[in-house]
Amino acid sequence: MKTVQVHRDTFRLSPVVAGCALLMLAAGAQAQQAPAAQGDNKLDTVTVTGIRKGIEDAISVKKNATSVVESISAEDIGKLPDISIAESISRLPGLAAQRVNGQAQQISIRGTAPDLSSALLNGREQVSTSGDRYVEYDQYPSELISAVTVYKTGDASLVGQGLAGTVNLQTVKPLNFGKRTVAFNVRGEKNSNGAISDGAPSTGNRVSASYIDQFADKTLGLAVGFAHSDHPVSRYQFETWNWVKNGGNLSGAGVADKDALYPQGFKGLYYTGREKRDGVMGVLEYRPSTSFSSTLDVYHSKFSYDETRRGMEVPFENWSGANFNSTTITNGLALAGTVQATPVVRNNILTREDKLSAIGWNNKWVVDKWTAVLDLSHSTADHDETLIEMNSGLGADTITYNYAGPVPTFKFGKVYDSNAAVKLGGPFGNGYVNVPSFRDKLDAVRLDFTRDFDAGIITSVDFGLNYSRREKSRQHLETGFNALKSDFASADLLSPTDLSRVGLPAILAWDIDKALASNFGPYTPAVLNPWGATKNWAIKENVSTVYAKANLETELLGRPVRGNVGLQVVNTDQSSTSNTLLQWPLASLVPVQDGKKYTDVLPTLNLSWSLPDQQQLRLGAGQAIARPKLDDLNASFQVGLSAGNTGTPSGSGGNPRLDPWKSDYLDLSWEKYFGSKGYVAVAGFYKRLKSYIYNVTTPFDFKDYPLTGTAPDGTPIKPSTTIGTITHPENGQGGSLRGLEFSLSVPLEMVSPSLKGFGVQGNLSLTDSSINVKDSRFGDQNLPLPGLSKSVLNLTAYYENNGYSLRVSQRHRSNFLGSIGGPGGTSEKTFIKADTVVDLQLGYEIQEGTYKGLSFLLQVNNLTNSAFQTFSGSEDRYRGWEKYGRQTLLGVNYKL
Repeated sequence: MKTVQVHRDTFRLSPVVAGCALLMLAAGAQAQQAPAAQGDNKLDTVTVTGIRKGIEDAISVKKNATSVVESISAEDIGKLPDISIAESISRLPGLAAQRVNGQAQQISIRGTAPDLSSALLNGREQVSTSGDRYVEYDQYPSELISAVTVYKTGDASLVGQGLAGTVNLQTVKPLNFGKRTVAFNVRGEKNSNGAISDGAPSTGNRVSASYIDQFADKTLGLAVGFAHSDHPVSRYQFETWNWVKNGGNLSGAGVADKDALYPQGFKGLYYTGREKRDGVMGVLEYRPSTSFSSTLDVYHSKFSYDETRRGMEVPFENWSGANFNSTTITNGLALAGTVQATPVVRNNILTREDKLSAIGWNNKWVVDKWTAVLDLSHSTADHDETLIEMNSGLGADTITYNYAGPVPTFKFGKVYDSNAAVKLGGPFGNGYVNVPSFRDKLDAVRLDFTRDFDAGIITSVDFGLNYSRREKSRQHLETGFNALKSDFASADLLSPTDLSRVGLPAILAWDIDKALASNFGPYTPAVLNPWGATKNWAIKENVSTVYAKANLETELLGRPVRGNVGLQVVNTDQSSTSNTLLQWPLASLVPVQDGKKYTDVLPTLNLSWSLPDQQQLRLGAGQAIARPKLDDLNASFQVGLSAGNTGTPSGSGGNPRLDPWKSDYLDLSWEKYFGSKGYVAVAGFYKRLKSYIYNVTTPFDFKDYPLTGTAPDGTPIKPSTTIGTITHPENGQGGSLRGLEFSLSVPLEMVSPSLKGFGVQGNLSLTDSSINVKDSRFGDQNLPLPGLSKSVLNLTAYYENNGYSLRVSQRHRSNFLGSIGGPGGTSEKTFIKADTVVDLQLGYEIQEGTYKGLSFLLQVNNLTNSAFQTFSGSEDRYRGWEKYGRQTLLGVNYKL
């Protein structure tokens, strides 16, 4: 194991974020000094609904918890302009979202990658439709979730928790409702990008319905819900490939600066299509007496995605034969110049279908001072995807480019919207098919016991065990196909597409299905391409967890202290099967299986000290782990020789023997509450990483690999040495993560009665890390911890009175190292530029009369049409730029 050397930077505050922190604290202090003489108790008895009801419910959860938590109630989610719960929870203190296809999908907790947190549904670990372990939150419609609790500190009884935090999604408990409740919701949607190509959709809809009732003298409860969304895909993208030094085919008189970085190529695409999701939820609750209850809950969602990509791709380096001239070097970058390259007109079709199912059965018995719980659960996730690529071009062209921003200006020597010029079988006239799929299954059984005590510091003891078995497999089939006729150009298949939004000339696009039938031979993606065989793997994890926890109540300096102390013992048995690919000239596959067993002992401590004037001081400490990414655990490996039959060996792949991420953590939080109406809080945390995972290239002896033999052409294979290099994930040690969080939620009528109905919520998170890792895929560049945004700021202003409501929310996160998806669920790290998203909601609810319960809603997501941007190491090395458009929804809700 190689230890990465790290340096420790001091924590720095910029004037802007420091000012925001002071402003938030000042607002909380002013609320505290407001005429509270009117009495907190009086305020607590006021019945409220809507936005304020959701806020107060969330504050109550936070106030009464022993751990450091954040929470959202169902009313809060229902009142936000959110397509999924990801947008809602990303506004919580210390949380941030990464947008995928214009929607919040991946969640980072406290400056860490999504892989380091975990997601539970009703307290049970969930499978994922992603290519890895992290949950794609856009699979969970906000209409079907009753509440969300985010645990920032560990709890011994919380099974499946993450290193950074744990998100627990909760469905309703129908017996907790006092009466029958029925609700309907219908919304129409329009994207401001419009139909960016002929026949492309720009409108969609959302429909949801829920029913909650109680039967048999309220001993039997039923809740069912359905949520449908039909979301138009309408976005455009420009992407610059890597910036590289002069090499490969970069040549010509203009390439004089050998140390400058040149764009490796670019592509500009329009994406159109539809994204559909149907979700259903059901809960059956039976509670015949106070000594027994049984709850069966089910969840299922189906997600389908149909996308057409039209555009142009221009490789400057490697296989294009690029030739730079008259380049302008600025700060070491060739930001302008003329290049000889071979543009390719691209038309792709991507179809994706995900199915996610979860079922759980919870039974609870209470006998005297004992409580026993038996919980059984099963969840599955299936992901199927097909990407068909078709290319055509005109051969070499002279292109002048100038990077005045993330989207350059261009001048092309040829035209690409001519039926006579663009041939569906012309230069680069070929196609490729990728057909990846994932299967994820998790079964778990859990048994818990609680023993209550009448007196003493220990009020109760919890202990139990959980056993889970997870199996996830990936199959990636791929093949290429060629055109039947090189000069084929049927006018009825071709239509012009204007690429001016991404700075490119007009091109001819085509109907892929018709083109396949007209000029391309049959393809069989089920035939495995051996060069992609290492993309196929299967991973099994058997995890046994035993825990014990003592719940405490005592006093310190005459003030109440409550909390818990506990211990988890987690035993993991992980294994993977895949293939070792012996590359040309070896040209063979060798099945491989490997794995590891390990045990982690994880102590936890949570204490909450109640101070005068509704203040609380919280302490959380312990150890936490996050199991490795599944793609890092896969046993696949590729081995080749550097110089034909006698070169030096090298290899790359996964590592089934990885240890998990592991950290010691310490949390301290001060909170001041104003009844259940508002609060202000300051929190600090520190995590000392004892183990983390990164990619590294190290020396390796390939003596156990069959590197000698005879090549298919009959020549002998004999490497000059068995000593080479291996690139794969390894565990590193050392380093820390630390941060400060400021948050408040204040109804402004506490400041002045004239501001009745107005309120503000805000939080600011400042996070820093001493960890700088080396990743072989980024050369010698030092990389920050993935997912780490040094600052995250969320602000919400709302008004709600006499049926009228208004809410404006902004979420912002600074630059960070994230992951973007590729074909087949693969992902790659890239730097993501600071992102700010603003959402707006206007509403009116009829509060009396015949139509009481009827409300109208106007929502605007991404109000400022913020672009999603990526860069390569430094912000002047532009990489990706995407415009998703502004989504406007107009809807009607009815509740009775």
